[in-house]
Amino acid sequence: MNIEESARGNRYVSWILRGSLFLVALFYLLFSFDVFLIEVSFWQRFGQFLIHNIYTLVMFLILYIALESENLAGFLLVGMSISMVFFFGGPSEIGNGSWIMIGLPFVFGLIFIYNYYLIRKRT
Repeated sequence: MNIEESARGNRYVSWILRGSLFLVALFYLLFSFDVFLIEVSFWQRFGQFLIHNIYTLVMFLILYIALESENLAGFLLVGMSISMVFFFGGPSEIGNGSWIMIGLPFVFGLIFIYNYYLIRKRT
């Protein structure tokens, strides 16, 4: 299947969502570089860097999936956002800034689903 040809959804909305998801993943990656400010051994720093980038890697994987299956990518983004709430300690432990970072992939997932099922193809 060619990436440009999609039977469902608006391709402009699809590409805007994919680009936005890429930017959000890069934004998450940016926050992971704070582990290099701590004076610890290389392996501890490497482990902390990997832990900080779990959801960044998941977002890049979902972005790859979004090239072929937008509806699956939308459901995965919603599921990832829900798992982030519990990974960060539950709803009562999350601050306002973290809610925004969790909410962005959630909203993108809903828009992916909306685009796939409710917006008709425009050529």
